[in-house]
Amino acid sequence: MSSGVIVGYDGSDCAKAALRTALEVGRAYGEKVVIAFAYELNPVAGEIHDYHAALKELAELRVTEATQVAAGEGVDVESVIVERDPANGLVELADARDARVIVVGSRGESPLRGALLGTTPHKLLALSDRPVLVVPSADR
Repeated sequence: MSSGVIVGYDGSDCAKAALRTALEVGRAYGEKVVIAFAYELNPVAGEIHDYHAALKELAELRVTEATQVAAGEGVDVESVIVERDPANGLVELADARDARVIVVGSRGESPLRGALLGTTPHKLLALSDRPVLVVPSADR
C-alpha cells in the first residue's frame, strides 16, 4: 500500500501549481502530502559553509511557505529538506515512503531543451519506477 504523495517544491510558479495538484491528489486518495525541497551542495569558490547555510535557509523558507499554503486544505502535510540533487533526492524519498506518485512542476521549457539540459522532470521520468506527474504552470 502506498503512503503519500511527494511534491518537489522550490517556490517557483511551477512549483506552486505542482503543490496545488499534489494537495488535490492527496485529498482524493486520503494520503499525506510530503513537501520536499531538494538541493545539491556543490563545492564552489568561497566559503562552502556560507553557501550551505544560505541554501539551507532558503530550503527552510520555501518549505515553511508551502506548508502555510497547504494549511486548511484538509490534507495531512509534512515538509522535508533533502540534501541531494533534486531528481535523485525525490526518487529516494518516494522510495523510502513508498509514495503513490511524485509531483513536480514544469518550468515551461521546450521538450527538446529539457531533454538536452536534463531538467528535474526529465530526470525523474528516467529514474523513477513510480508515476511522475509533471504539472505545467498556470500561465501556460
